[in-house]
Amino acid sequence: MAQEAAAVANPQPQNQQAAAVTNPQPQNQQAAVTNPEAQNPEPTLAGNDEEVLDLGNLKSDVWNHFIKIKKGELIKAKCNHCKKLLAGESNNGTSHLRNHLKSCMQRKIHDGKQKVLGANFVTKGKREIVATQFNAAVSRQDLAVAVIMHGYSLSMVEHLYFRRFLSGLQPLFSVPTRNTLKSDIFKMYESEKSRIMKLIGGNKGRVAITTDMWTATNQKKGYMAVTTHYVDNSWILRSHLLRYDM
Repeated sequence: MAQEAAAVANPQPQNQQAAAVTNPQPQNQQAAVTNPEAQNPEPTLAGNDEEVLDLGNLKSDVWNHFIKIKKGELIKAKCNHCKKLLAGESNNGTSHLRNHLKSCMQRKIHDGKQKVLGANFVTKGKREIVATQFNAAVSRQDLAVAVIMHGYSLSMVEHLYFRRFLSGLQPLFSVPTRNTLKSDIFKMYESEKSRIMKLIGGNKGRVAITTDMWTATNQKKGYMAVTTHYVDNSWILRSHLLRYDM
């Protein structure tokens, strides 16, 4: 009798069934499976299925206006101006890309006749902001001068992110290849050489020649520079570097 009373007073099977009903663990586990955020808490970008690819050895100037992307299993060329996707495989060539640039309305908006703000450097580090026109020839010459004066590597112009940086500043500027930049530098050298020879030839006074020699400690190489000095017809002292040997 005592055992029956204890069983009635403590109906464990009924409590377990009630607990199973009020706490449906199998259903919670199924909810966790159908909720991928619980398994992968990292945020994802919706629609971000484009992967930007390295241009590698692509040297055509048309790639200044396109980026190569991988969209799914396809390789596409994406226009920097209108964002249109075109065939980007290497065997597709670049003729269709050039034809697109001719008809791209977004590119025509930023044509060379458009006035842009430019900065003219004046004395004491101040700058004067003026309206000017983009000149591709002048920009290419400035790039060559920068490489000469700072000793930059010629391969810098073929770096992907350097080309993208320049394209962002001025989409109309076609970044030259390494060989084109080298040719520009040699043309500049021949032009300067001819100009200096005319200046020295037109001088009626005497000319002094000096040599300077030094050794670069980091490269263990010796250098020699030959410089000419003279006073021109306006009594101004002029100096020109004639030769630079290593």
